[in-house]
Amino acid sequence: MCKTSMGGGCTHKTAKNVGLLALRIAVGVIFMYMGYLKLGPGHNLATGMFAGMGLPGGGNFWAYFVGTLEFVGGAMVILGAYARYAAAWLAVIMVVAMLTVHRGGPFVGYFLPLSVLGGCLALLGTGAGRYRLLKAECCCKTCKAMYAGQEGGCDGCGGGCGGNCGDKMEK
Repeated sequence: MCKTSMGGGCTHKTAKNVGLLALRIAVGVIFMYMGYLKLGPGHNLATGMFAGMGLPGGGNFWAYFVGTLEFVGGAMVILGAYARYAAAWLAVIMVVAMLTVHRGGPFVGYFLPLSVLGGCLALLGTGAGRYRLLKAECCCKTCKAMYAGQEGGCDGCGGGCGGNCGDKMEK
């Protein structure tokens, strides 16, 4: 069904996986850098920003909390380790940032956060792709036992767990 003009094999799956890797790297680097700034050189600025929002727990707590989530989540996305979970909480961070930090500014100020949110949602919907640290992330006992040590693992669940792990795994 998939043929190239040169008679070679189909490149769609490879292109998709390379694209997902590039998206993961771009989104992950952005979040790791922003987390690094909140935890390191820009910590005082982040603390002041969060304190100005009047959040319970104080600005220092929120700067460390959000900075850690961004840094660790960015690393997880880059490595492809539970990337869907990381993309979910990073998407929440972006929505909150757009509703707080970017609110009231010019519409053009939403372009970057909206793009990063779109990248997070794309990763949330598709998963990490083939090029990732963890090859199988199914949470059900049947699939873990059945696919132990095999690349690919459960595919939602043709492996006999009754189809109950589709929502609990990353493909």
